[in-house]
Amino acid sequence: MKILTLISIILAITLPSTLSTTAAFSNSPPQFHHSSQQQQQQQYSTITDDSALQLHVSQRDKAFSASVVNYYEELLGDRNFTIHARGLEATILSADDVGRFCVGMASNPIRVQIFNDRTSCDDNDWTTLYVFTAHKKKDEHYARRPICVGHNNNPNRSMLFAGRTACTVDGWSNDFSFYESGCAQGGTKDDGCNYELTVMWEAFEPHRMMVYPHYDGHKHGWQEAYSLTYKSRWRPATVSEVKLLRPHLPTHSTLHKRTDIHPPYDLATFRCAQALIRLWSYTRISSSTPRTIRGDIDPQFGVDARRNGFTPLAGAAFIRLHYNKYGDATAVDVMVGSYVRASATLPYNSNLSVTGVRLALQESLRSGRPVPIVPHDDHEAGDVLIGMIDDSIVAFGETAVFGMV
Repeated sequence: MKILTLISIILAITLPSTLSTTAAFSNSPPQFHHSSQQQQQQQYSTITDDSALQLHVSQRDKAFSASVVNYYEELLGDRNFTIHARGLEATILSADDVGRFCVGMASNPIRVQIFNDRTSCDDNDWTTLYVFTAHKKKDEHYARRPICVGHNNNPNRSMLFAGRTACTVDGWSNDFSFYESGCAQGGTKDDGCNYELTVMWEAFEPHRMMVYPHYDGHKHGWQEAYSLTYKSRWRPATVSEVKLLRPHLPTHSTLHKRTDIHPPYDLATFRCAQALIRLWSYTRISSSTPRTIRGDIDPQFGVDARRNGFTPLAGAAFIRLHYNKYGDATAVDVMVGSYVRASATLPYNSNLSVTGVRLALQESLRSGRPVPIVPHDDHEAGDVLIGMIDDSIVAFGETAVFGMV
């Protein structure tokens, strides 16, 4: 199964905010932890054992997942989503501004490589670990600080260098770079943003890294290089998780056919929708009464509007619940200027974590497509969801993507 997007390790225009789905590095050190050739030479050879992680990744049944994607696409047929982000209006979502990056893992020794403009890196010796989206260009509001990806061979592998746009250093060659983001405003982290923590791990001889959300590298011989924060993440769904979503797809697809999404065509509208999603604090989605939740009743929304230039739109921005319903499915819509900018469909009488629903809405805002989600059976609180992002079945919202007992 190909993953068509991210983790957000890093970012996007929000990453709880949006253009990415993604994830975001924040508060990273100005340069890589080990910055000199001499320091590297002093390091001893590191032996890492990540057999459990490799098993975890290999257990994904890609053939079955692909069959579900095909089933969904055939169900929609020629009446697929009405997407208005295919012409001039798509400029804000241009691949020139936000890119997708695939993190692949290989063995002998265990290491990772980040592939630019890829949504799957299952090729040769590489297995897809996850995918993230990130800004390619500096944005003064949402993507201020650079991250450089260095490359080395024998064996092929990547290394992240924080605070750099070029990383020809310590034997590494410059591969590409992107910009960390989140809700940092004026160089400081916005208190309204929710960040998750992960760590960039490193090992030596050869110098290599491991990046995987909530992965405890100490248990496998890795050394901690520095901490990263990001705003959104997911992983490929397992076979059993895909089966949880599949029965819901016919009903959800009917809602999707009725949904006419108008992705933002200008930056002000986009940031207005982002701020609305980020500030939404409604935590239970079980009531059957249609209603709206206005953004302008929250003082922080007004602050965001003045700071990010969307004050004229603030009075016409709201979350709309249960206006679009079919069978046992309902929708949560992000409305700005009388248009649906993003939509997530979910079981009608569900009780889901607002954090998970936010992520689904952020992905819908990025892609211009409704995102179907259902709660994970093993998580009664509704804090872990199974959904379809682009054409991939994913699980997101977990406190730990991978852990060892």
